[in-house]
Amino acid sequence: MSRFRASGFHFLISFVAGLALLFLCWFIWYPAPMLMAIGGHQIFLLVMCIDVLLGPLLTLVVFKSGKKSLKFDLIVIALLQICAMAYGVNTLLEARPVYVAALGDQFQVIQATEVTDANLVKAKTTLPWWGPLWVGTKAPTDRYDVDAVHAIAVVGAGRGHLPQLHVPYDSMAAEILQRAQPIAVLKKHNTTQAIEIDAWLAKRGYDEQTAKFQPVKISASKFVVVIDARTAAIIGIAPFIP
Repeated sequence: MSRFRASGFHFLISFVAGLALLFLCWFIWYPAPMLMAIGGHQIFLLVMCIDVLLGPLLTLVVFKSGKKSLKFDLIVIALLQICAMAYGVNTLLEARPVYVAALGDQFQVIQATEVTDANLVKAKTTLPWWGPLWVGTKAPTDRYDVDAVHAIAVVGAGRGHLPQLHVPYDSMAAEILQRAQPIAVLKKHNTTQAIEIDAWLAKRGYDEQTAKFQPVKISASKFVVVIDARTAAIIGIAPFIP
């Protein structure tokens, strides 16, 4: 086998692994626009550069049919790739959004690293693995939760970060609808993107009269959650200024 064929075969394997990670990130762990908003795309691109480009390039450099140390060289390259991939996947998993919590007048995206084990135990639950869950929230009642909400509010967090305060999203539908804003307001805040807003809605079967919005905080970024104007059902997260 020639070095170019070996490198090409290595590239093909790496490319398939990269596609699998892209699918997990883009469609499951970080539904758009969360990957860009949270900054996970930087880690993803770094992993892809090492996995899809650097690995096959090293194979091209070291491969020589009949070389005594060839097997060892290829094993080292494979181990480096596996370690880089494992590190990247672990980092992406730790930063992944696990909840999109409704607070009444806005939403907040909560990442895996922002939920403590103690609160998960108190809620008798575990973090979701296959994409963020949409949840409602309730006001704290016991002293521990009241103090916890006050403490995390200092750093910009809220009751959505405490899974023991989560309730079914549908139970907040009336409050969310009452406090949601019309799309006309969104267009005023995004005067140069009115056409894009209409196109975003039309693609999902809605228009300015059948949808409303609330702001959503994703890491340090702010976008909008667009909801059905009658039922408060989630239409999606749109990349517009609230």
